[in-house]
Amino acid sequence: MIYYQSKYLAEKLDINLAKWKRWSRSFLPPDPLGGLQSGVARQFTLKEAFKVYFGGYMVARLKFTIPEAQRILNDLSPWLRSHGYFQFQAENHRSDGRKASEERHLVYIHPTANGRFAYSLRSLHCCGPADARRKEIYDQTLVHTDKDPLIEGCGLSAQVVAVSALYHKFLEGLDV
Repeated sequence: MIYYQSKYLAEKLDINLAKWKRWSRSFLPPDPLGGLQSGVARQFTLKEAFKVYFGGYMVARLKFTIPEAQRILNDLSPWLRSHGYFQFQAENHRSDGRKASEERHLVYIHPTANGRFAYSLRSLHCCGPADARRKEIYDQTLVHTDKDPLIEGCGLSAQVVAVSALYHKFLEGLDV
């Protein structure tokens, strides 16, 4: 198993080191090997590094607060794990034989009336040519909702993350 340190990750991913460390304290449990004064640098697995990267992306780019991003990560963790995003090593193939690089996943984050979030998770399987008209076939997983708020017309907007593209950008930054 490969471990990464904060300085290396921040440099490779082009993120301010202080910001990376702040995000890691926000999105990961306390480091079992030491605290701020221990003199031991925190080491990250690929899984932990992507969790911090994804959480930081939601804060920096989508303008979610830290508590909102933490809630979103907690809500999505089972799905992210089952689709190979929280692995200890980058995988070239999934258990069903498909190449991980061929899959495209989109996460639609819908705010709800009670201050929480509902999610529509789409896994694209087949896409037509990239022209003006295009047909897509996808599987959809709903979390914290019984129906897709956008398709049903009860939701006005959603934040969208192309999580597979984000993951590939993360891996490319680390030269994995």
